[in-house]
Amino acid sequence: MVKLGLGDSYDKTVIPRKIRAYGDITKPASSIGVMFTIPFAAIIYGDMTHGNGVQFVLYNWTTVLHASVTALLLHGGSQALNMAEDAFIDKQTDHKQNRPIPSGVISEEEARSLAWIFIFLGVARAFTITNQFGSFAVLLAFLGVFYNLDPIRAKKILWVNLAWQGASRGLILFPAAFAIWGAGFTPLPWGMGLVAFFLVLSLQNSADLPDMEMDEKYDIITPAVYHGPKQLVKIMAGIAGVMFIVFTLLIQSGVVPNFWSVYLLIIPISLSLLQLWRNPEGTSDISGQSTVWYAYYGSLASLYILPAMQLTLT
Repeated sequence: MVKLGLGDSYDKTVIPRKIRAYGDITKPASSIGVMFTIPFAAIIYGDMTHGNGVQFVLYNWTTVLHASVTALLLHGGSQALNMAEDAFIDKQTDHKQNRPIPSGVISEEEARSLAWIFIFLGVARAFTITNQFGSFAVLLAFLGVFYNLDPIRAKKILWVNLAWQGASRGLILFPAAFAIWGAGFTPLPWGMGLVAFFLVLSLQNSADLPDMEMDEKYDIITPAVYHGPKQLVKIMAGIAGVMFIVFTLLIQSGVVPNFWSVYLLIIPISLSLLQLWRNPEGTSDISGQSTVWYAYYGSLASLYILPAMQLTLT
């Protein structure tokens, strides 16, 4: 067997361990997911403005590719910084021993160096596309950096930690994608971004449930630590319900088109919440994360993929 995810040992890697660790430090499963939001958001934008989203993307493929790599760098940089700043906790967490730093393959300083290189490259590249996209990139970089670093270190503030991630991975990302074409302040991306915000606010908690013991030890009061697993899963279900209510209201008000296919997310979200209720602290051997981690990121990516597919096929 080869190394598939962060939970697998570096003894299984088929490429040099350090090279693989440099990639792993960016949490590639989530970073590549963020990268692919750009072409799907471009399909939605192209369909809304030019009548054919696929043709729009094909005609503008160089811009779409350039922006996608930029999104990868920004998100990967923030993830690398998160791993560097939390390495002292990860080294004492059983299910994180195969991560790049706890495993000893790379150092904290190497991770920090890569993080800052990726972040500065991402911001610089964004401004070569449009100033509006560059401005959003600065905002995303700020959120990624000060989620981890003092004087804010938002991850230590109850519920602010989730709202902070909801802003960077949900609310802001859709408008940032539309900003590539100077449309970052139109209603549609902010409406869809609001839906994504509530999705992150709900299911992002799954990442903290297996880490409750170590987070509490180091005074990181996440909702999982504060509320306990059972109460938190109930709160998560309530937030997910609010998400679908908000989405329905946005459709009825005409802010976003009737992307009926997004309601298919009820199924994976419900199954994820059920799994968390049964085993809140369970982790995947492959990802080293919560057992519902891939379902969460799949649901988040589907907020882009399902509308884009629907518009393409109708």
